[in-house]
Amino acid sequence: MFSIEQLQNVIAGKVVGNKFPYDTNNAQEIEGHIRRLFHRINRIPNVVCEAEWNHFGSGYASFVEFFCYQKENVKVVKEKYGRREIETEGIIINICRLAPVAIMGEDDRCKTIRIETNEVVGGASGSLLDGPYRLDISEKFQTLEKKLTQALQEFDYERLAADKLNQPLPFQTKIPTIYREPRKYIVMDAIFYWED
Repeated sequence: MFSIEQLQNVIAGKVVGNKFPYDTNNAQEIEGHIRRLFHRINRIPNVVCEAEWNHFGSGYASFVEFFCYQKENVKVVKEKYGRREIETEGIIINICRLAPVAIMGEDDRCKTIRIETNEVVGGASGSLLDGPYRLDISEKFQTLEKKLTQALQEFDYERLAADKLNQPLPFQTKIPTIYREPRKYIVMDAIFYWED
């Protein structure tokens, strides 16, 4: 999948890959490519894709997180005291900024909206960085998964398998992640990390 040198480069924030636009080593070109993928996914009928472009508001993320769902998977859980709680089931895709690879898994998200102003006042979401066990997609989402996988392939992204990502990192290093202790790093931590 990746050589030791490539993994070390990605941990150091360096771009690897011989596919466009990663072969240009140009961050703006790569970001533009990811944005075009985002717009391509949003053109899939009945699919909404939301993206986290801003490194989760702090630090640096080696990936852009997409949350993709179908409109029928959005439910109003309750309305009370001028607030509406909404639950959404969908698929997270993490698109690496440093290599032409991605991972995909399910998530349930909830948010609380002030009805009068439509302002989001609270919410919760998961992360694929918890571990490769999060990369399973249930039968419920197989149709959406196929559509998203096709879009990834059109943009030359390889979807990485959980078993490869779950292998211990074959060298000692320091990765800016809060998800695992240094002596327990796995390959996934080297490619997809968020430094808060």
